[in-house]
Amino acid sequence: MRFRDREVVVTGAGRGIGQAIVERFLAEGARVAAIDLEPPAGRVDSRHLSWHAFDITDEGAVATFFAGRNRCDVLVNNAGIPGEGALAALTTEYWNRVFAVNVTAQMLMAQAAMPLMPAGSSIVNLSSVAAHLGFAERAAYCASKAAVLGLTRALAIELAGTVRVNCLCPGTVDTPWIARLVGEGDDRDERLAAMAGRQPMDRLGMPSEIAAAVAFLASHDASFITGAVIMADGGMAIGAR
Repeated sequence: MRFRDREVVVTGAGRGIGQAIVERFLAEGARVAAIDLEPPAGRVDSRHLSWHAFDITDEGAVATFFAGRNRCDVLVNNAGIPGEGALAALTTEYWNRVFAVNVTAQMLMAQAAMPLMPAGSSIVNLSSVAAHLGFAERAAYCASKAAVLGLTRALAIELAGTVRVNCLCPGTVDTPWIARLVGEGDDRDERLAAMAGRQPMDRLGMPSEIAAAVAFLASHDASFITGAVIMADGGMAIGAR
């Protein structure tokens, strides 16, 4: 019970990795405030869990949320959107929206949480293996996730000695987004295997594995770690087999 009676805030909590993160912190004794645009229909039922539906790119909504809280021991900035499309076809509006969700919202959440975070607190920002590798038709996504690395490092320096700030970069994980990318059809299994095969471990990551890494970074077990960028990518960033 590493997080007994700790106050944890998780964005993008409604599905996939975010849902697994919520479940992990609840299992370790935390009181969790889960944020998403729409709480999922099949959400976890726990007296230690509260759901909050608002747009984290809305500065006023973020401020209102934290104004109703007394403390924040852990902030997990998990929310993000894919940012798909060839660069030649991207509009400025779409580019800005990807950065608003993937980067600016992390800044807004951290900025509002900081006054409520006692010494020993932790922020974990979710980036992606795409911050380290280039992917065709993912320019907005790759660029925004790379920006999260810079935000994490700068904030870690700014808050050193009080709040630890680290970044986790997942690889390809078995989530609803990946299921949508793979799609349906007779060759679905082959396409899924090809996607998994990009990672030297030759499988997709599981949301629970990402949640375990987040919990480690947020815990006292990582008390001398700040400003770190941790890969949870099945070896994808080091190259193909």
